[in-house]
Amino acid sequence: MTLNAIRYTLGCLADVAFPQGNFSVEVSPVPAIVVDGCISIKFPVPTNENMSLLLNGSGCYSEIYSYDNKVKVKAFGLAEGKDLFTLEDGAVSVNADLLSVSFALLSRYAETCVDKRDKYGRFAYSDSLVEKYNLIDIPVVDEYAMLLRKFVCDNFPAVSISPRKPKFIPTHDIDFLFRFPNFGKAVKTIAGDLFKRKSLRMSCKSLAAYMKSLCDFRRDPYVSAVYELLKVSVENKLDSQFYFKALRNKDFDSTYNILSQKSRECIKDLQSQGVTVGLHVGLYSFGDKFIFTMEKNRLEMVCGHGVASVRQHFLRFDARKTPQIWQDCGIRSDSTLGFPEHEGFRCGTCHPYRLYDIENDCVTDVVEHPLVAMDTTLFQYRNLTEEEAFASICSLYERCVAVEGDFVLLWHNTTMFGELENWYKNVYLRFLEYCRRY
Repeated sequence: MTLNAIRYTLGCLADVAFPQGNFSVEVSPVPAIVVDGCISIKFPVPTNENMSLLLNGSGCYSEIYSYDNKVKVKAFGLAEGKDLFTLEDGAVSVNADLLSVSFALLSRYAETCVDKRDKYGRFAYSDSLVEKYNLIDIPVVDEYAMLLRKFVCDNFPAVSISPRKPKFIPTHDIDFLFRFPNFGKAVKTIAGDLFKRKSLRMSCKSLAAYMKSLCDFRRDPYVSAVYELLKVSVENKLDSQFYFKALRNKDFDSTYNILSQKSRECIKDLQSQGVTVGLHVGLYSFGDKFIFTMEKNRLEMVCGHGVASVRQHFLRFDARKTPQIWQDCGIRSDSTLGFPEHEGFRCGTCHPYRLYDIENDCVTDVVEHPLVAMDTTLFQYRNLTEEEAFASICSLYERCVAVEGDFVLLWHNTTMFGELENWYKNVYLRFLEYCRRY
């Protein structure tokens, strides 16, 4: 870890531990966070040997309880029986290597050390640190920060902490805006319901929906689902985010024409309600600045203003390339970083934080809002039942609240229709009710 990397990691930990911002960061002669100008928290210097052991799955750790005694947290490099923090001569000493694992997760440096990728070019959950050390259900970086806060507050009562208010942030990728984009597709869809999905009821229902959509495109099931998600968010006073693909009819992987009048009207309706309309860039944009810029410009033309929020299609991300593309193209907010194969804490945090440019060894202006759970993860990749899915996201939400972070959920407008209608009711809507009562 370079001095810049150490400074960055200390800052991320301090932002969570001391959200009021009355701290400074030092990297020499030892890494330290200084609170209120006088309380020094000293960290051991990360070593290449410890980082290598961590990355290959051989890192040594002890398990300790979280600050609220609800879960167990792995503290790497902590000797058995030794306290995580000790107070010596008025200074706090950290007795574990919190910096190596925190940097590896936050910066996604661990992903640059593995060449293997899945068929979509994505870094796989099975090769991740959170899988190797069973950290997926624990926002370990946040847990370290909250333990640090508790120790400082217990030993320095004069320190005043203003807790951060956690948030639930619903996000929606519009991979398909229309179920019936044209007559030919409508015929195939209706026939598919009858012969492929073997449901006369669904086929009749699709035919009726298609006829209605001819009179008003907003009655197309997928478009109608967008408005339903908007309505639910407004009723629950949630700040929803909708991400649109900025492709045209003949572009690769195009499923709707962003420049069509119908697409424009739908986006205009969303903007009139004050929701964030972001860019859901195509499959190859995560490593190609030209493609990214072209799609961003296209969506900005439709929106009538600059677009600064993004989520990559299929959650494709290259830790060495993508943050730099975002930075250069004026993106300031992303919510791509979650695993498609498993819900949980890919980055070790549920707090928004600035991404690191590994290639240039510097902090970017792009704020990451880590994706905690996605609908298709639950029913497709993990093959959970509705009850299991509901229990999983509730458990993750509770941990986000405990560490004062944000629960970012991705729910597609297509996961509300047909055989997935019950998932929308029994998982998504039920979860909203749970959040209201929590």
